[in-house]
Amino acid sequence: EKLITFILACQDNETGGIADKPGDLVDPFHTLFGIAGLSLLGDTTLKQVNPVYCMPEDVIHRLGLKVQMLN
Repeated sequence: EKLITFILACQDNETGGIADKPGDLVDPFHTLFGIAGLSLLGDTTLKQVNPVYCMPEDVIHRLGLKVQMLN
């Protein structure tokens, strides 16, 4: 819950995007991982993200990508 609150506090409500901390400038890197983090933390308003590829699950399935697990 605290991590979700922090990520949302880093969001720029005027221009969009997510920064590394509240009040800083947003950037694509933190926006990508902020959105992925929210999805992995259970935000149902976002598409489910695959933690290996950091991509939406529907894109991975559409591309036919397979996750390989190391033993």
